[in-house]
Amino acid sequence: MDPTLRGARCRTTRPIAHHAGWLPRELRGTVRYTTENLGRTLVCVEFDSGQSLLVLADDVSIEGVTESPRTGG
Repeated sequence: MDPTLRGARCRTTRPIAHHAGWLPRELRGTVRYTTENLGRTLVCVEFDSGQSLLVLADDVSIEGVTESPRTGG
């Protein structure tokens, strides 16, 4: 686990399916940590709507970060 982005605000870039339905596009949340799995970067996000999910790095945009988490930035 990488806590580098812990506390950063983010938003979803597209609707995301999960076990209880769908998260809408532009839903905001707070990053808890990032991790690697099978060559992909996953971001654990606590969304403002109450869900806490691991999402692909491409599914969220981190506020104030010019590079994607998957490239180390």
